[in-house]
Amino acid sequence: MQTPASAPVSGDEYGLAEVPRSGATQSMAGDVTLASGGLESSERTMVVEVNPTLGGPVGEPPANGAEHSSTPASTLAGGSPVAAPAVVRLRPRRLGLRGRLAYLIQAWSVSLVVHVAILSALAAATFSSQDTLKKMINFDSALATYHSGEQELLPIYADPDNAQRDKAIGDENANTAGEPAPTGEDAGEETGMLAAGGLGAGRPSATPRIKGAAKGRINEGTSLPGVKIDGLSSSPLSLLPAAPATDLSGGGKISGDPVFDVKEIGTALDQLAREILRHLKDHKLTVVWMFDESFSMEDDKRTIQQKFDRVSSELKVNVDNDKKAANALNHGIVGFGQGMEYALEKPREDIDQIGRAIKRLRIDSTGIENTMHALREVVDHYSGLIRKDRKLLIVLVTDESGDDGADVEEARQALKKHKIPLYVIGRQSLFGYPFAHHRYIDPVTKDVYHPLIRRGPETADLEIYQWDGLYDRWDEQPSGFAPYELARLTRDSGGIYFVLPSEEFMRVRKREQAYSITQLKEYMPEYDNRMSYVEKRNSSPMRQTMHAVVQESRALIYRRDFPIASDEMVKAAMEEGQKAGVKLNLLLGLQTRLESLQKIRDREPEKRWQAHYDLMLAQTVAFQVKAFEYRALMASIVKHPPQPKGKPGANMVITWVVDHSKQPWAPKDMTAKKYAEAERLLKDVIAKHPKTPWADLAQDTLDRGFSVVFNEWHHNPKYYERAQYVPKY
Repeated sequence: MQTPASAPVSGDEYGLAEVPRSGATQSMAGDVTLASGGLESSERTMVVEVNPTLGGPVGEPPANGAEHSSTPASTLAGGSPVAAPAVVRLRPRRLGLRGRLAYLIQAWSVSLVVHVAILSALAAATFSSQDTLKKMINFDSALATYHSGEQELLPIYADPDNAQRDKAIGDENANTAGEPAPTGEDAGEETGMLAAGGLGAGRPSATPRIKGAAKGRINEGTSLPGVKIDGLSSSPLSLLPAAPATDLSGGGKISGDPVFDVKEIGTALDQLAREILRHLKDHKLTVVWMFDESFSMEDDKRTIQQKFDRVSSELKVNVDNDKKAANALNHGIVGFGQGMEYALEKPREDIDQIGRAIKRLRIDSTGIENTMHALREVVDHYSGLIRKDRKLLIVLVTDESGDDGADVEEARQALKKHKIPLYVIGRQSLFGYPFAHHRYIDPVTKDVYHPLIRRGPETADLEIYQWDGLYDRWDEQPSGFAPYELARLTRDSGGIYFVLPSEEFMRVRKREQAYSITQLKEYMPEYDNRMSYVEKRNSSPMRQTMHAVVQESRALIYRRDFPIASDEMVKAAMEEGQKAGVKLNLLLGLQTRLESLQKIRDREPEKRWQAHYDLMLAQTVAFQVKAFEYRALMASIVKHPPQPKGKPGANMVITWVVDHSKQPWAPKDMTAKKYAEAERLLKDVIAKHPKTPWADLAQDTLDRGFSVVFNEWHHNPKYYERAQYVPKY
């Protein structure tokens, strides 16, 4: 410990002899460097002047050789010396020029040695071999193999954030690999998915690097273009800035891609080839192809069979001979419906066998798709093949969401446990509604049937009205998203859901518009498990009330069919007219409840629920008008029962049905304000949420009209009897 300069110094403390304090002084100077008592010589050097005749210590001269001034001698009378009190004086030691140079040279030498060592290390790193650098930096994030020296890296200046969402890899019209890719507006480039296994780790550079392909390999003229973008290989969902209140997977990142738009199956197969090759870079791979065997899948299976050589040819070209010899890539094929069919149970390395096995898949006539159960069984059946150097990948081809969606968590757990990515080629979910309707014409009676298939909703539970103001929904409005269960599985497993456009035989008009993900990202569904979803919904007064309104509205369905006999028709019309009045009052009450939530709606963090509220309020008012018009129609029927234009016969039955219409029945002065209010609210939805399913469904409500009409329905007397022969899709 260093003693303060102002503190008294004791001779005993530092080993100095006690100095008497009386008598005359006699001066002889001696220098002592204090190095004890806790003082470090490097911290403080002191000079002690003491009278040597008193036995005090005599130090060595200062290092710089400077002379010290002596104290004048004091003598008694008679000239004899007397003991003078010792003079002990501490003062800083001063260094001369040579001393200072010595210290400076020593410090400079140490600094020089340190800097030389650092520069030598940097030089060694800089001049490492090219092979080492190539191992450290992966320029080839595309799925084709990289060959050094083939092409020079070129800069790309296009910002991938500006890429159109509905563009994907490959020529949508090509049947085989090698056909020219489209150019101009139809030439889409692959954009978006983060390279490392599809795992979202953050936003990549806005200026990625690209590299051309070698001759004989994938190039711009083939189905897999040779422009390989470092860090991008799928949809641009993860590139877009997150919406303020949208959290895709609890942590603000996505692992898989639940929304990858493709224009047709061939394009999806191109990307699948890329994904298989990407996984094959890191480990051996077994791919299990699962096919939905329902009747509705026949067209899709034929298309895949015709275009499957796009996959096989690319894999043959890009899997090297060493991996082929080691059986690094093999395939199995499984069909499923109500049960399971292992069409190619033992995995084979010959990809062509998959195409041939597709032909042998049967048709499941039950119409039941146990998709979640099939996934769990496939994982259990093939998980024994998984090793440290071999992984399993599942490709699911289906046009439905499955009839066992309640078991989604068990399927998810099986995939997560074994780290198996799931890739799905499927259709868009119906917007907020579970079912789509096929159109089937009886070949004998020519009657038209509309069997149901399950394709939705895109959310964990129903969030919007399940009726269209009269009956169960028939609008078949696409959502732009995958069905909830399959989207949850692909996202959490690190796979991709390839969203195919709606098929041509959908009942109403087909919306081929692929919604832009830049527009829909703010409306992303919540992919939490259902328990967490319900807890979050119940914590919001607005969401909880809206859910209750959806459930209560199920009791508001109207009667559609009426008998042709006048007396029976009038009786039914009187009953239904009274019910319409009750339903009108219920709808007025629902409007009041919804309007009370307006302030909460404005504070709602998620735009999806804001859009739900806007659409539900607008439809509630429009459906009030329809209830009033339905009651007016019933009153008209009671007064003047209509007569059919046709005549029933042995081969034809006539039934009256109520359909949507724009022609009003009620006096305009009684409904004008409600008509105007409903139209204004629906147009507000279109303006607030343009190019979204909410806007399209609001437009559908306007197009159908707010009124009703009585129509004749002609059908065969055996209509209901022959319903048993309608295929189960």
